[in-house]
Amino acid sequence: MTRTIDVRVTRRREEAEGVCAFELRDVLGRDLPAFTAGAHIDLVIRDGLVRQYSLCNPPDERSRYEIGVLRCPESRGGSSAVHETLHEGAVVRIGEPRNLFPLVPAHRTLLFAGGIGITPLLSMASVLERAGSEFELHYSARSPARAAFRERLLQSPLGERTRFHFSDGPAAQKLDPAAVLGGCEPGTHLYACGPAGYMDAIASCARALGFGN
Repeated sequence: MTRTIDVRVTRRREEAEGVCAFELRDVLGRDLPAFTAGAHIDLVIRDGLVRQYSLCNPPDERSRYEIGVLRCPESRGGSSAVHETLHEGAVVRIGEPRNLFPLVPAHRTLLFAGGIGITPLLSMASVLERAGSEFELHYSARSPARAAFRERLLQSPLGERTRFHFSDGPAAQKLDPAAVLGGCEPGTHLYACGPAGYMDAIASCARALGFGN
């Protein structure tokens, strides 16, 4: 793990069914280390239990970090412990941000989020929007109630660039990766984050259409 920092949970809110968002600030009120879109932090839930969570706020915010955590009943205890112990006022240790999923400038960018995979893409979308870049965000969830940060997206400039796809809704509004990717110009960059099956479907479609060739 990188150098650790003590932070306080200064805000906690329900973002969707089973998803909580947590705002973290340095316990001494100092600026937090800089990060780039796509970065994550290590969260020390307790001794011996460390989990990684993507930062979802804009990278130019140095006073706080924000993470979104889905409570997974089948998990090994990490997400459940976060939901049960990280209340407002709690102090936890985190590692400095690391980025294994960096955003690279491109003529056009497509972002695909499946469920809680929205978290790093929120940060990416904010960077692209502020830079005036050409991009679309395609967000898939089971239903509107399961789509974390949906209201935030709809109430911000990102709403105009976001397409929601709900698997419980009409077939016409479900995600069709081939339809989205089929007309892409050369040089379009693709980023996807979500469950394994979702990622595999996006990657398979992209390969079939010649992305990465």
